[in-house]
Amino acid sequence: MKKILILCIDGLGPEYLEASPTPNIDHMAKEGFFVIGRCMIPSVTNLNNVSIITGKPPRVHGITSNYWVDRATGEGRYMESSDFLRCPTILQRAKKAGMTTALLTAKKKLLKLLQAGADYSLSAEEPDEEMVRKVGPKEGIYSAEINLWLLEALRVMVREKKPDIVYCSTTDWAMHKYAPCEKESIRHVQAMDSILGRVLDENPDLEVYLTADHGMSEKTWGVDLRKVLACKGIASETIPIIKDRYVEHHQNLGGAAYVYLEKQELVREAMGILQDFPGVDGVYSREEAAERFELMEERIGDIFVLGDKDTVFGDFESPRVPVKVRSHGSLYESAVPIIAYGDGTKGNYQRNLDIVAQIGQCLGGESL
Repeated sequence: MKKILILCIDGLGPEYLEASPTPNIDHMAKEGFFVIGRCMIPSVTNLNNVSIITGKPPRVHGITSNYWVDRATGEGRYMESSDFLRCPTILQRAKKAGMTTALLTAKKKLLKLLQAGADYSLSAEEPDEEMVRKVGPKEGIYSAEINLWLLEALRVMVREKKPDIVYCSTTDWAMHKYAPCEKESIRHVQAMDSILGRVLDENPDLEVYLTADHGMSEKTWGVDLRKVLACKGIASETIPIIKDRYVEHHQNLGGAAYVYLEKQELVREAMGILQDFPGVDGVYSREEAAERFELMEERIGDIFVLGDKDTVFGDFESPRVPVKVRSHGSLYESAVPIIAYGDGTKGNYQRNLDIVAQIGQCLGGESL
């Protein structure tokens, strides 16, 4: 049976591939399947990595955000544990079928979230001593170099452990920091492509599926939804869906947010206020959001808000302020490349989660 690699390059919007020389990725796209597809909305890391690795939408797998407030208890928790998952990953399904599996991530939060079913697992943020000896000293999580370290560790893992299925996910610090045409960004993407080329050269029979969890946009306006509603006498709590522990990446500023109202009977009034505010692109009730974006209803706010291309939501001194940040979360960061390379990879992929659905069929259907 063919060995399979699923590679999620965090934040790799199509414009990053257009701006950088990537001969190896270009070869994969030309010889295999390539399309500019879509990620799941909201366009954030946890939700989309779980969608990719399970092949299911959030209403099935249960991850709806990086951070979740339990409406019943009022308790807020980071969604970074596999205990949150409501369905198995491809690693769990493959392991059950007697296959060997591996998981490599840049961020340790993703390792905790995705590690169920992995025979071998590694986070570049906190690697084990054995891999450090083989690859070199670890790199900082707030760097582009950590992705290069991770891909070199991938080479070692594939060569020495020979797992049947590998899932590997990088970090998007460089995409938050640099626009596609900046020299630092080009150098980063080129270097990743070069290491991937060596992986392909060393494993010519490897099937490779490459995609991203979301894209990235330059944002120039910040909106504080809580203050917008407070000015109209409505009390609420607003959680930017991008919120996580990696504050230097995200600054807790993203293009989508859940709003929890103190008085839920004011949902329609609050929606009307938010819809008319500059920078707001879409406003949905819990029920409407769950239906339209395939979200798990009990794990989202009373209201789901999407920003326009230039806007992020967060905590600010005023309801609307100028900002300068690169971020994601909205519909405008939903375009992602989907590449399938190798024998048996032919298929019709429209969303990043379609990859595992196709692999499941190749391996013998949903039940594996």
